[in-house]
Amino acid sequence: MTIQAVTTIQPSLFPAEDPMITVNGTQDCVQCTRTTALLDREHVPYEYIDLALEENRSKLAALRAAGFQQMPVIETPTERFTGFDPDRIKKAAVEVRESLATSAPELATPQLAAGQ
Repeated sequence: MTIQAVTTIQPSLFPAEDPMITVNGTQDCVQCTRTTALLDREHVPYEYIDLALEENRSKLAALRAAGFQQMPVIETPTERFTGFDPDRIKKAAVEVRESLATSAPELATPQLAAGQ
């Protein structure tokens, strides 16, 4: 008998103000470790929230109430999903990199006034 993990995917609750990925997991979760290692290799900013810590119990309860039963729960600027899904994580990394590139302020080139 094969046991298959069920992935939960939901749209993001709120539009992201900053292009960030959040990984909600625990230190002893292999899929969580693989997810953060992949994000490190992709060179994108992310926040890690350890759901085993007492101060994050309310976040764990909120994720469970939203129907998430597997770790990690990965929150991107546009969606939330569970489990180690390399394709989805790489897609989120591209989205974050593109968002960072378009939101970076352009430096103005000094212009001399006419006649100077």
